[in-house]
Amino acid sequence: MLKFVSRHHILIILSAIVLVLAASCSPARKVQKRGGYLLTSHTVKTDRPGISTSDLVNFAQPKPNRKFLGLRHRVWIYDAFSGKRDTKFRRWVRTHLGSRPVLLDSVLVDNSLNPMKVYLNNKGYFGAQVERKINIHGSRASVVYNTITPEPYNFSTISYVINDDSISYFVNQLKEKSLLKSGMQYDSYLMRDERERITRDLKDLGYYAFSREYIFYEVDTSANDRLAKINIIIKNVKNVGSGSNDTLLETPHIRYYINNVYVYTSERGLAGDTTIVNDTIAYYSKPDSTYGVNPDFYHIFKLKPRLRPEGLARNIFVKPGDPFSQKNVNLTYNRLQNLALSRYVSVNIIPPRNVFSGELRRPALLDCDIRMVRSPVNMFTIEAEATNAGGFIGMGSSFNYQNRNIFRGSETLRLKLFGALEIQPPLGVGNEANKRLFNSMEGGFQAGLDFPTIISPFRFRPPEQNSRAKTTVAMGFNYQSRTQYLRYVSSVSLGYEWNAHQTMRHLFSPIDLSSISITRDSAFTNFLNSLKDRRFFNQYTDHLIMAMKYTFIFNNQDLQLRKNFFYFKLGLESAGNFLNLYSNLSKARLNENRSYTILGIRYAQYLRGDVDFRYYRPITEKQKVVYRAAFGLGVPYGNSTSLPFEKGFFAGGANGLRGWPVRSLGPGAYRPNDSISFENIGDLSIEFNLEYRFPVYSFVNGALFTDVGNIWLLKQNEDFPGGEFRFDRLVKTMAFDGGLGFRFDFSFFIFRIDGGLAFYDPGKETDSRWISFSKFQLKNINWNFGIGYPF
Repeated sequence: MLKFVSRHHILIILSAIVLVLAASCSPARKVQKRGGYLLTSHTVKTDRPGISTSDLVNFAQPKPNRKFLGLRHRVWIYDAFSGKRDTKFRRWVRTHLGSRPVLLDSVLVDNSLNPMKVYLNNKGYFGAQVERKINIHGSRASVVYNTITPEPYNFSTISYVINDDSISYFVNQLKEKSLLKSGMQYDSYLMRDERERITRDLKDLGYYAFSREYIFYEVDTSANDRLAKINIIIKNVKNVGSGSNDTLLETPHIRYYINNVYVYTSERGLAGDTTIVNDTIAYYSKPDSTYGVNPDFYHIFKLKPRLRPEGLARNIFVKPGDPFSQKNVNLTYNRLQNLALSRYVSVNIIPPRNVFSGELRRPALLDCDIRMVRSPVNMFTIEAEATNAGGFIGMGSSFNYQNRNIFRGSETLRLKLFGALEIQPPLGVGNEANKRLFNSMEGGFQAGLDFPTIISPFRFRPPEQNSRAKTTVAMGFNYQSRTQYLRYVSSVSLGYEWNAHQTMRHLFSPIDLSSISITRDSAFTNFLNSLKDRRFFNQYTDHLIMAMKYTFIFNNQDLQLRKNFFYFKLGLESAGNFLNLYSNLSKARLNENRSYTILGIRYAQYLRGDVDFRYYRPITEKQKVVYRAAFGLGVPYGNSTSLPFEKGFFAGGANGLRGWPVRSLGPGAYRPNDSISFENIGDLSIEFNLEYRFPVYSFVNGALFTDVGNIWLLKQNEDFPGGEFRFDRLVKTMAFDGGLGFRFDFSFFIFRIDGGLAFYDPGKETDSRWISFSKFQLKNINWNFGIGYPF
């Protein structure tokens, strides 16, 4: 191991140690000179294992300065730009990049004890105490809190006191959903959540005017056996009587039903717009009536609506004749808002006047007012991009057209024409001199049609109403021109998307068909034939891919809350099985390459899977640390000896290891020949990324990043020595880079520039794999340009 360590590595390690000591000691010493102590931490020690220390430490005040990689770098920056002649630039650095050191305040520490006691009492530790101890270490201070708690109380019997028979019936029907169970530890926070659950369920059953203020708790702890008997009381409505004495009368809660549903789809469909002309057409699907109203009956305001009534009704869950349901109101809003044609949606319930009449003889009726402002149906955009990969520049552009209501049911037609020119490193095969400047050209078109529902010959209903289901039919053609070959890719696909939950999404494509046609020049053909392995020859030969894909996505991000969240994506793909079954049943013959063909074209057969896991950790409102781990594996079998070029894994580029141009790294420790290079792909991919995002100024944000990973082959290949995957060489064959990036956030899109530097390149000689900073030049930085964040 020592033979890989050079003087440069020792210098890097020593520099890091000096920075750590400077960043950690300097703020504390400056604080001590001012007559204070730098607060470093709050620690909670509990006397019982069931007490949450993370909950208790949230009550501790003041909050110490946050750390990143163990350092209080923002405090160090604040102090570095303080104390001297003050300038506008220094103030900007302190405000945007620095953070004022947090000092020990014993008054605030003592004030933290009371909310901690309240928390413990709410968790069933009645009579709990909290003590604190301040530890001084030189110029630093830390606080330790110790809990002193008795044996906690548990829930005993849980009973209900409900005078309204209808409410009592529904509450008992939903008792299994109760969050409170006999024998559980007493928890007033759980009781609060149970109160919200009952309110939410009753609102979904028609009790439009019900609120949590009608629910009370009686807690009896008089038995002295550390058990708490719970009575859940739901009171009736109190109304002022019609008599002269204005007495309060208790009446049962009213159950409301939906009467009329009014839908406005004009471009000025905001609520309260009195200029709308009410050219009303009626839409209904059921002729019978219930409670005096027509089920599924809507008033569509506009004589010739842009959206067909059937298309609207598919996304409206507030049904005439049904009991009021807040869940269905929210669901209607979400579904309409997610239509491609929607720009603004409001769903308002119009309550009846003077509902209370002493004795109600018929159900109370509510009207629903839905207002929808449409976006423009036709949309045109032009996009441009530029690349600079290791000095090899490229440029591209695309023209996009969308019709977001092609069949008047919010279906979206997408058309895209694109083209690109790029200078790529020569393959070193044949005569590449005196050729055109841009040796790589690409162009083509894509067309797609999105339906806002599931269209299938089989009966399929997503498990959730709020599924945001979509059916997509797409086709495309891609033309790629390199000096040595031409590649034509034609594709057609059918796919479905739907939500299984608010945080989970499924994508299933039963048909994904691609035909790849390649025309090679004679020099490139001779070169491929000279390789000992047929892997690349097969990848640059005509082939057919008939695949089935499935993708699962989990994302628990809540835009309303600043909290940690996860993103997880699992992709599975299988190709060639149905074609192989057909070949076997039809007793097809193998060609001269021992492969089956369809219409004279060899088809691919493989299994492929990939996993992408991301963890987002906000530090402040505008600072965030993002961790990412990605793995991929493809296994050819049957009719294939290698993965198709389009399905192989690659490393490098704007969204991967940013210290290398795309497809230029790997596989493994393979060291490319100086005269011949490949568009490197592999069967296995492992990648880890870490990125710290921070604000710089106005719409400019910065990012510090590091990437680790590579691609490998599953089998040893004589043409790529060192490219196969081996556990005992995994660490040595992992590439490592780092760099600095800038993001220009223009709200409607984010433009990104990342400069990556390769710190460790496994494809170089053993003694030169680590970067030599003494020989560093600006051209060693690999610049990446992109739209949006890399992950």
